[in-house]
Amino acid sequence: MEMSRLKIKRQLLEQEKISYAMDHVELPEGGIDCSEGCNPYGFPPECADALRNFDPAGIGPYPHSQALYEAIHDFWSDQIDVERGNILLTDGSMSALYIVNNIFDTHNAVVLGVSPQFTDYYMHAEMIGIEYAPYQLDKSRNYKFDIEEFLHMHYEEAGSGEVLLPTTGKSYNFIYIDNPNNPTGQCIDVKDIERIVAEAVRYDITVIIDEAYGDFMPKENSAVQLFAKYPNLAVVRTMSKGFGLAGMRVGYIIAHKNLISCMNKMTNPYMVGELSREVAAAAVRSEGFVDRCREDFRVMKAEIRKTLGCDEKSPAGSSGNLHMAETLETNSICLLYHDNRDVNLKEEFFKRGVLVIDGYDFKGLDSSAARVRMPVLEDFPKLLKAIEEINQF
Repeated sequence: MEMSRLKIKRQLLEQEKISYAMDHVELPEGGIDCSEGCNPYGFPPECADALRNFDPAGIGPYPHSQALYEAIHDFWSDQIDVERGNILLTDGSMSALYIVNNIFDTHNAVVLGVSPQFTDYYMHAEMIGIEYAPYQLDKSRNYKFDIEEFLHMHYEEAGSGEVLLPTTGKSYNFIYIDNPNNPTGQCIDVKDIERIVAEAVRYDITVIIDEAYGDFMPKENSAVQLFAKYPNLAVVRTMSKGFGLAGMRVGYIIAHKNLISCMNKMTNPYMVGELSREVAAAAVRSEGFVDRCREDFRVMKAEIRKTLGCDEKSPAGSSGNLHMAETLETNSICLLYHDNRDVNLKEEFFKRGVLVIDGYDFKGLDSSAARVRMPVLEDFPKLLKAIEEINQF
């Protein structure tokens, strides 16, 4: 039977989904994994205590634990008051983004994004009929985000007050930005994020800030501090990166209560299980773990910069053919790219015992680029040796 006869959405039948997410990892023999975005150091020790102390009887009833809501409230209390109604628990940040996409009218819908950034987000948007119109980060400027270019790239005000794409006449429905950026690891200053949100609210445009890697930047730079001021803002967080709980599948959205109310209609109250809630709460309340991870990533990135000959005059590197895009030093990921467009960086790293993510899996990049996640410090010499060799390749 032809699948089209089953009334399946046209976008699902016509489009191929591109994603670097995988449920099976094949490491090169004796190699190291620098591909998956989860924390190479695992999770805080408090999580192991929560697992040991968990009462198995808790998995019988539906999940009702409020521990994670309370931990999230306390975590942000030095920045802003986050009430229970401002929080939606989700199955990681990917499910959170799917929920956000599904609250919007998809008829002639357009989302303003950035390229490259998180692949699964825009693929899901396109699969449900939303057009993705990204601002392209410029390779010649080391892929550095430019706030002025972003604000003025597509904007054309119509008489109705809508912001239109000049080439199509369609209006923006919402804006999606991951901060820190995936794959570059760079961080947009929260003051620039506020400029985007403030401009968008003038035109009734919702802004989604995906802070999946947000625990690797200062808490003070989070857009969470802005949600009470801007009813058009939704901030997505996950426990998979900084807190190393990718296998527990826990994320959350913080937004104005009216937005959360709409999102609640697209999900169910049991999205996150009882065990996951308890363990995630312990992670959020842990102290010092993420800070120690940040410091190790800073040390490793400094060594990579030294190897590539990076300095203030040449932030991408100048001692060879390999370069590192604009990035936040304490973030676990970065983007490396090669001068020769015919070089497949993923294959070159794999030959040297390092698994990375192919740049081809991100809109706006090709296989001469690769996303690299820092390993634990003891495995770093293997990664650095591969970088040294490929830099002269």
